[in-house]
Amino acid sequence: MSSIKSITHVPRFKPLLDLPGRSMPFPLGIALAIFLLLATVSSPSQGAIDNDPLQPLNRATHQFNRTLDRFVVKPLATSYKKLTPAIVRTGVRNFFSNLDDVRVTVNDLLQFKFDQAAADFSRFAVNSTFGLGGLVDVAGPVLSLDKNRQDFGKTLAHWGVGAGPYVVLPLLGPSTVRDAFGLGFDSLVDPIQSLDNVESRNSLLAAKMVNFRAGILNFDDWIIGDEYLFIRGIYLQHREYSINGGYMTVAFEEF
Repeated sequence: MSSIKSITHVPRFKPLLDLPGRSMPFPLGIALAIFLLLATVSSPSQGAIDNDPLQPLNRATHQFNRTLDRFVVKPLATSYKKLTPAIVRTGVRNFFSNLDDVRVTVNDLLQFKFDQAAADFSRFAVNSTFGLGGLVDVAGPVLSLDKNRQDFGKTLAHWGVGAGPYVVLPLLGPSTVRDAFGLGFDSLVDPIQSLDNVESRNSLLAAKMVNFRAGILNFDDWIIGDEYLFIRGIYLQHREYSINGGYMTVAFEEF
């Protein structure tokens, strides 16, 4: 281990670290959660350093994700960012952020944060009507209804459920056992997942993924040392702190 590097402008990493762009069909979420539970129970105890007993499996999954990203997702995201005007990308980002406020509101309610739930639902209602279906963020700058970030993983943490071991999910990236369960639940209240038309649903999910990846292209330039350890460290540190209601300067070591 060598020098410590600090990221002082953490907000640029919020899309990566909170990962609001991730979703999965609910049956897949259940199957994956069961797999993770069984894998955790059967994993050797001597591998539990840094709460990462599944590291061999995680590294293999990480490599799979990176290969898919290199040849498919990143080229699409790069072309999208290069060819699409900034104002259009902003509208697309606002659209998906607005749909995400449904999940946020549900988890506010599950945490008994009723005032925040009212504010987040108001934000969704205002942007869906006066913001052209969410393409324009009217509620933020006009009504000071700022974007909140909630998910079922945070709800479980709110009620005392521990994070469990670190896991890397196929296609979805860094997570924990608790948050993997959360992704399955969140898919139940995802408006996109509720669409009956399979073609429309898959098209929106693909657009959401490309939009998300385009927003974090610059993150690739920050990776140093062991890529797996870098991403694990920054994700777990920031996730733990954001669950407590804030963001921090994330420090990590070069390996």
